Amino acid sequence: MRLADITVEVRDKTLARRGIIRPEELQLQLADTFNNIGSWSLALASEHPLCDTLRTPGSGIIVTGPDDVLMSGPMVKSEFASTPTDPDGTVAFEGVSDTVCLADALAFPQPSNPNGATQTAAHDVRTGRAETVMHAYVNANIGPSAPAARRKAGLIMGTDGARGPIINQSARFPVLGNLLTEIALLGQLGFRVVQRGANLVFETYQITDRTAFVRLDVRNGTLSGQKVAISPPGVTRAIVAGQGELTERQFLQIDSPESIAAEADWGRRIEQFVDQRNTDDWTELQQAGTEAIADAGFTAINVQVVPMEDSAARFGKEWGLGDALVVIVDDQELRSTVTGYVLKADSGGFKLGAVLGDATGFDANAALNKRVTNTETRLSALEANTASSASAANDQIMQIMGVW
Repeated sequence: MRLADITVEVRDKTLARRGIIRPEELQLQLADTFNNIGSWSLALASEHPLCDTLRTPGSGIIVTGPDDVLMSGPMVKSEFASTPTDPDGTVAFEGVSDTVCLADALAFPQPSNPNGATQTAAHDVRTGRAETVMHAYVNANIGPSAPAARRKAGLIMGTDGARGPIINQSARFPVLGNLLTEIALLGQLGFRVVQRGANLVFETYQITDRTAFVRLDVRNGTLSGQKVAISPPGVTRAIVAGQGELTERQFLQIDSPESIAAEADWGRRIEQFVDQRNTDDWTELQQAGTEAIADAGFTAINVQVVPMEDSAARFGKEWGLGDALVVIVDDQELRSTVTGYVLKADSGGFKLGAVLGDATGFDANAALNKRVTNTETRLSALEANTASSASAANDQIMQIMGVW
């Protein structure tokens, strides 16, 4: 990807496109995370014709690459600064991806009722393919089928491919994005909200196992830099508790071949209590345990890489967010998942860094906090991840890229 391949458009509050920022004017950084909220930053001269539009609350940008929209989202902060050498000053903008609308909303137990204080249903229970259930929750809470008071302006539903296993899911005021993350784990699905045309679109997609085709290695010319960390699993046996009291309470123990293998490798049996007192459905209890194991029941291989610009394995084409691939480290093949990227475009050119695995694996405190925090609490930090762990990962990537 070259700098000329990136188009940055400024939109107003109505999602109308107001103009394009020329490549030579770009001072842009994007940081996106798989099934989470991305962030962006952009600097413009205060006299730029699009500056006043972007300073208006509700405005935002749309960033398009050579093949697809990379990210779109609203501005959340603007900061003016001037110096004696630049008296007119520069405005630094910060924003988030449009996926933030999934963190702004709760999944109501009675989504047809927009008043959260007068809900008459205990849970919103849905059964079906994982992807279909994801679309149903978004549509009912903030999509076209939601009450007008809760409907996200301009949001439409993308294609539902009915992928993933058949699940039973119940919702009672979880953050909508957290709920989707849990379901996506079961179906190996990705999701995001992005602007296409004049609308925001909720999109889901199947993540792809590319380990047989994409092998990233400094020695074969596909990478210009890499940093690798390996850490133990977060859980090897999930103890799921349903309804009832004391010895009458429902209990399930869930593990997987991968979690048992990791347990043997590290010599540690790592147990996690999953409180699911909200349901007595054995299928839902098993799903909760499966989610915990799918999320952390394996040896974590965390990689930060900088792809070569002329690599045959191109980010965004041969591999992308959510995909599984192989990284060669000391002649060993390590399998990991693409969980994020950082893109920087300015007068110095274009640079891209990617995160494989869990970015918190590179920060001892963040990793420890992740291991001792239960799944619900961790997922509730959907918005915070953009500002904290993502920021730390971005710093690491930028150092590898030689930007700092």
